[in-house]
Amino acid sequence: MSIKTLINLCFCLFVAACAEPAPSEEVEDAAGPTIVENNDDEETEIEEYDCEEAAVLCVDLMVPADYAGNPRNLFVGLYDSLPPIGPPTVFLFDEDAPDFTPGEAIEMSLREDVPESGEYYLFSVLYDQAGGEWMPEPGIDYVATSAEPYAFDGEGKDVGEVAFSLYDGE
Repeated sequence: MSIKTLINLCFCLFVAACAEPAPSEEVEDAAGPTIVENNDDEETEIEEYDCEEAAVLCVDLMVPADYAGNPRNLFVGLYDSLPPIGPPTVFLFDEDAPDFTPGEAIEMSLREDVPESGEYYLFSVLYDQAGGEWMPEPGIDYVATSAEPYAFDGEGKDVGEVAFSLYDGE
């Protein structure tokens, strides 16, 4: 093989490695689900998990029927204690411009970062466009919290319904 051919081959490999990914591609996640990423509109669709599967947390976040806000972000985390102070102990989910119907549950099945052991409180915030940034704004944002901590043991956990209510600052 000549030097010129070798240089051309290296250049082709370099260009191929630096090329933009295809607009839509399927990627098999090491954890199992197929994630479809569409680079045109930044949407990601994640497969739902079986709530009895190991290290899966399922929760139905109930949105009040009279919710009339303008949702900016949905956050779900786990904390050692409530009220939360600082960042979550375990960061589970964050989505901009969540799509839901008032009066119905936002059904979630989460696997990534679900702890294998420990006791944690669920804390979720439905941030409004006019609401808070890092902490919910009283009278504007909605929060959903568990009354008691959930014990995690590596098994699947379906905690059922946890209702959102207008945050009152406590």
